[in-house]
Amino acid sequence: METLHPQSLVYWHGEWPAGWIEKNRRLYDYELVYVSSGSGRVTTETKSFHCDTGSLMLIPPRLLHYSDTQRGMERWCLHIDWYGKCLAQKAMDMPYVFADTAKPLYEELVAAAPPSECFPEFPLHLLLKEEQREIMLSALREFFMQPVETLAAAARRQAVLWRILSFAFEESIPAETRHREKQNSIFFQAKAMMDREFHNPDLELSHIARTLRITPNYLLKLFRRELGMSAQGYLQNLRLTHAENLLGTTNLSIGEIALDSGFSDGNYFARFFRLKHGISPRRFRLSLELTPPPRLAGVKEGHISSC
Repeated sequence: METLHPQSLVYWHGEWPAGWIEKNRRLYDYELVYVSSGSGRVTTETKSFHCDTGSLMLIPPRLLHYSDTQRGMERWCLHIDWYGKCLAQKAMDMPYVFADTAKPLYEELVAAAPPSECFPEFPLHLLLKEEQREIMLSALREFFMQPVETLAAAARRQAVLWRILSFAFEESIPAETRHREKQNSIFFQAKAMMDREFHNPDLELSHIARTLRITPNYLLKLFRRELGMSAQGYLQNLRLTHAENLLGTTNLSIGEIALDSGFSDGNYFARFFRLKHGISPRRFRLSLELTPPPRLAGVKEGHISSC
């Protein structure tokens, strides 16, 4: 314990809406996640961790995982380096790698593990007791709001970080963990392929099934089991979400956005978009121009970050 000098240069707080599904990713450091309201899951290739209000998780480096929400979820996330030496926290904008890119995970940048007596296994998944939750929230708010302008302020902030981590060290109520079979590995591969290639309008479920040597029907069952939606529904959501982002952040034409989002036909895209949103892509873009952007509470040495 004497050698530990925990540090967090990347931290984030925000709300994810119901139905949000993250892309598969691997961490360079240890991510502490606290759920202050709502519910969701963190899913690995072998286990699903159901996170309700009061859930605390510590996710280790290298582990392939993603998060999703069921009825909306407010999360507080701190990326932890146990010894203050993790190069990824200092040299990278974000200390993780999404599996839908060809970017490798550089082992020399990965954070060192804490002593085994601290945590016998990862991921750590706990459910804080009722009386612990407000104390945890108070500590998190103090950590997020504490400016580091003097040596005294830095010392106070370090003490708050230790207070937050103390909940992970303490013995608490074991939270529910649902074990999965190795079928999760196939699901992760299918999801990663969609995350990576949804821009391609020729990407079809039959191609994904053939690549993974499974039947389209089995692919459907995997997505129904893991996400509660069809594989086609997940692929369409990826394309639609990308189109929404382009409508709000670029001056591309509707036809160009349709093609970049994986829709081969602009007219079909417009009809599909109206069916989902009740308005046309053009009116959706106009509504975004009239609405101020949301504020995110996240920092990486003075910059906004996400988790």
